[in-house]
Amino acid sequence: MGITVGDIEIEALGDGLIRLPLAFFPGLDPEAHPDVFDEDGTVHVPTGAYLIRGNGRTILVDTGLGPREFAFPPGMTPAKGDPTPPMGTGGDLAAALDKAGCPVDEIDTVFLTHLHNDHIGWIAPEGDLTFPDAQVVFGQLDWDALIAPAGTGEWSRVGMETARGAGLTEAISGDDVEIAPGIVARHAPGHTPGHYVLDITADDERLLLLGDVLHTPAQLTDSRVGFLGDVDPDLALRTRQRFLAEAEETGAIIAPAHFPDMGFLRL
Repeated sequence: MGITVGDIEIEALGDGLIRLPLAFFPGLDPEAHPDVFDEDGTVHVPTGAYLIRGNGRTILVDTGLGPREFAFPPGMTPAKGDPTPPMGTGGDLAAALDKAGCPVDEIDTVFLTHLHNDHIGWIAPEGDLTFPDAQVVFGQLDWDALIAPAGTGEWSRVGMETARGAGLTEAISGDDVEIAPGIVARHAPGHTPGHYVLDITADDERLLLLGDVLHTPAQLTDSRVGFLGDVDPDLALRTRQRFLAEAEETGAIIAPAHFPDMGFLRL
């Protein structure tokens, strides 16, 4: 699925799927929002990336879960059906890039909205760089909070530290950081301290790649619905409301990272 903003092309690329039990969405009433649940009683959220091409640049936004799978936490299984299948599975991004006609060596920048495992999985699986010619850009606050501390998840540490050791990382701070002509990173904290939204503008058209500002369509209309992984739920809600109000007022297209089919929509 793709869209254009002026002369800039943006394409959604799937990597895999995570099945999230109700416990991941505090405040979500299944009776009020039955449409967000799959038959197995979980909320199915895609993982993947957005490929941006235009003005001589090729930018990959996030990289999905990577070639791995993980099980449900103990005591947290689907509400219905067999809990045996994995909670999350990735690995499709390489094929999606091939289908999009984009060799990995054409990607000049990998922009990470934040440094959670399901967004950085293809940086360097098992310590092998996937994008050897790309600068890896991310928020400094996320490195400080999620990568630097001892005991951080192995997926995160290996990939990001490999990229850093190769001299490929660039940490950004503050708001309104230009990534490329017409593409600006805007600080959007709450889900993580260093979470960023990409604001793409060209020819009076605008697209907001929202990352994990939202996790389910229920959050478009119900401010009570949160997300278990938000490090600061109150700040995450304020950030969510700010970007939704802005998109509604300006008519900007939005693309939350985990909505069904990683689609593009207007409010």
